[in-house]
Amino acid sequence: MSWRRAAAGLALGLMAAAASAQLPEGQAVTGFRLPEYDADGELKQQLYGETATFLPDGIIELTGLKIELFSKGTVSARIYSPLCAYDKDRKRAASKEHIRIVVEKGVLTGDGFAWNGENQQFQIFKNAKVVLDSQLDATRLVAPTPEAPEAGPETAPPAKIEE
Repeated sequence: MSWRRAAAGLALGLMAAAASAQLPEGQAVTGFRLPEYDADGELKQQLYGETATFLPDGIIELTGLKIELFSKGTVSARIYSPLCAYDKDRKRAASKEHIRIVVEKGVLTGDGFAWNGENQQFQIFKNAKVVLDSQLDATRLVAPTPEAPEAGPETAPPAKIEE
């Protein structure tokens, strides 16, 4: 094993230990990363912070927040905010700061947010704005396109009367 691989493994281990153990109040680390896996061992989400300061009651103050959400092994969304408070026990984050959510076909922005990591839902409090890509694939919309009604007796053309 090379020294670089050993050093990277040690750093990753220290970050995981810092995230799972309660560090002394006020302790800060840089390059914070906290992955979460589902029951099948698939990566579900990763939470990053440029710095992480450990506060009372298991709260972690993160600067330079980035969250990656995964679906079937690929990143489905990336979330950015300059500052937030993360409750590792409840898997929730909140901030009054700006947020930017980037998905494949659009970008959501706003000010102030709450995130529930259990169900990966966001609430944006103010100035919410959605910009969709002009090449949006309509087949991926949540609500299907309504189908045309079938012709019934009340919509059928009048019968032709022969003499």
